[in-house]
Amino acid sequence: MVGIGKPRLDKHGKILSRLFENLALFYILRRVDGPHAVTAHVPATLQDARRRFLKNLSYVCDYRKGGDTTTSIALEGKQKSAVFWIAANSTPNDKVIAFLTEPGKFDSTKETDATNKILGVNALPEWLSQFSYSTETDTLSLCQIAYDTRHGPQMATLRTLSQQLNVAPSETAKAFRDVKHFAGRLAERVRISTHLVQDSLLLGPLLNSYAIKRVDAPDPAKVPPADSLTNLNSIVKRMLPANDPRLKEIQSYVTWLSGPMNLEEGIKKMYDEDSGQLCVHSEIQMSEEFHRNRRKFVGGDRYIACSKLACLCCKFYFRHHPGMFVKPESHQKPYLNWRPVELPGGRENMHWLDQRRVLAMLSSELGKAVEMQIVNQQQPNPWQPDSVTNVTSSMAAFDLSEPQEVSDDDEGWRGDSASLSQLNECEYSDGFVDVTYEHSDDESDGGVELEYE
Repeated sequence: MVGIGKPRLDKHGKILSRLFENLALFYILRRVDGPHAVTAHVPATLQDARRRFLKNLSYVCDYRKGGDTTTSIALEGKQKSAVFWIAANSTPNDKVIAFLTEPGKFDSTKETDATNKILGVNALPEWLSQFSYSTETDTLSLCQIAYDTRHGPQMATLRTLSQQLNVAPSETAKAFRDVKHFAGRLAERVRISTHLVQDSLLLGPLLNSYAIKRVDAPDPAKVPPADSLTNLNSIVKRMLPANDPRLKEIQSYVTWLSGPMNLEEGIKKMYDEDSGQLCVHSEIQMSEEFHRNRRKFVGGDRYIACSKLACLCCKFYFRHHPGMFVKPESHQKPYLNWRPVELPGGRENMHWLDQRRVLAMLSSELGKAVEMQIVNQQQPNPWQPDSVTNVTSSMAAFDLSEPQEVSDDDEGWRGDSASLSQLNECEYSDGFVDVTYEHSDDESDGGVELEYE
């Protein structure tokens, strides 16, 4: 791949270009940065209850599978009331706002006792048959069945089979993991509804006087046009420290990788405006809404809730943002169509200094990870879903609530992936994730369906 045009001199364009180059290389060479980073939300304090309430509320507002309705909520503290700010990857629907302003939403809930059935491997088909779906199926009943048996022997059997079938084809073990994951996602609907009601009882004063406001989705930044330095050798040189003695060796290795790993295609895709729906993720929108307008959080708790786990870029963005927001939960994967907020005027914009530092550090984080992946000649890390099952590996249950809802989805995750030097071209193509895969979210489902247009 050879870029065209004169080398860019604009500092804003340089930072954006370096960020997107490193993002493309990370997406192809490393793919996942580690197991899901998930926080336990146990309401031991008022702050804990408030955070869990906001997280679950954002989940309910994320009413459609995919990325467009991914929702973030943050609480602004006023002298005599609070403001629930709501953002989505696409500007929140009017009906979402109406849904949140409906009175009496958290007054009651239906709770049922879990039913324990002693089921082994032979009984799994009968249990699973309850989840057969048709147009006449009561979807709430399916969710309730999954919730009632979330700590039961059925889920334990699925987990055991997914771990012990190591002599079977990989697709067989994966099938059991997928079934367990999907059952956990169904149970999530009931669990979240229960928690919303429980936490609302602790947050009475907060819910007595409040307003709902939305964040209008901003324009996403555009990838600067490719120039004469948009090629693999130049990208590797920019990624390494000045005068790095390993430069030639690493450039040679990356050139060797380029064919089987589709590196050039991945870089080119970053410069294709039709590569997918570009957007500023909802948590990034909310962070800038509060930071730029100097809004104060309720209780000084700089927490931004999100209906889905944050992507890797959002995680790094929060880590280096001057707003010092609470570290988000993350599925540790990047998206090629991730974008920061567009800055009209570039370096002349009043928000340039803040954005420059954040994007430079984000680019550095991605670049360092890519560098280590290349130096260690590691195969890309294994794929993992965006969402987690949210069922504990323990069978114990706890009400007020559940014990720490830490998923066991990552039990089999390994960071010491196989060496790339041991793979031939055919093996590359078997394990490679197509660069056409975009955010969201074949696995990361939304919240309760609100039947919006």
